[in-house]
Amino acid sequence: MNAEPTGTRREMNKQATRQAIVDATLDLLRTGGREAMTATAIADVAGISRRTLFNYFPTVDAILAEPVRRLLDRVVELLGESDADLPLLTAAIQALRGAGVPELLAPVAQLSLNAQACGLLSADGQPNEWQSASSDVVNAIERHSPTADPFEVRIFAHSVLGAGQAAFEEWTSRLSDLASGRAGMQLELTTAHIQLLHSLLTHALEQLSNGFPALLTSTESTDKDL
Repeated sequence: MNAEPTGTRREMNKQATRQAIVDATLDLLRTGGREAMTATAIADVAGISRRTLFNYFPTVDAILAEPVRRLLDRVVELLGESDADLPLLTAAIQALRGAGVPELLAPVAQLSLNAQACGLLSADGQPNEWQSASSDVVNAIERHSPTADPFEVRIFAHSVLGAGQAAFEEWTSRLSDLASGRAGMQLELTTAHIQLLHSLLTHALEQLSNGFPALLTSTESTDKDL
C-alpha cells in the first residue's frame, strides 16, 4: 500500500488542527459564554499551544468567523458551478441544497444561537462575516452570468445575503423562545433544529424567486380599499 505524500499528510494535519480550534471555541462559547473564550483556554481545549493557536488565527473573533466563512464559501462554490442556463435564484436555491451545506450549517447554527446572548453578533443580529461576503457572492454571480449588469448583480447579491440573514434571525428567535421555556436549561441543538434552519433559508430564497405573493396580495387589497 502506498503511503500518502508528505505534503498531503501535512495539509490534513493542518485542517484537523484548524477544526480542533474551531470546535474548542464553540464548545467554550456554549458552556461558558464569552468570558470563557480566552486564547489560553481555547488552546488548552484544542490540545495545542497558545503560540500554535495564533499561527492559525490572528484573533478569537477570527475563529468565530470561521464556520460562517466555510458555509458561505461552499454555497458560493456551488453557485459558481451551477448550470449557466439556470435562473440565478434557482441556482442559488440549488446551491443551498447542495452537498455538504447542511453539515456546514450545524456549527453556524450553534454560533448564531449561543453568540446572541454574548454580544458577539453584528448590529443586525448576524455574525460579522455575513457583511464581508457580498464580494464573493458578486464574483460567483458574475461567473454564472458574465453579461449581467453590474448594478443588478450587486442588488441580487445583497438581496440573497439579506434573505439569509432574515432566515437566521427567524430561526434564532424561534429557538430562543423554546430555550426560555426550559426553566434556565440550555437548549441543545438537534438534527431537527438544523433542518428547520435549512428550511427557513430555502424558503427565504423562494420568496425572492416568487416575488412575495402574500405581500403583493395584501398590497392590492389595501389599494382597493382606499
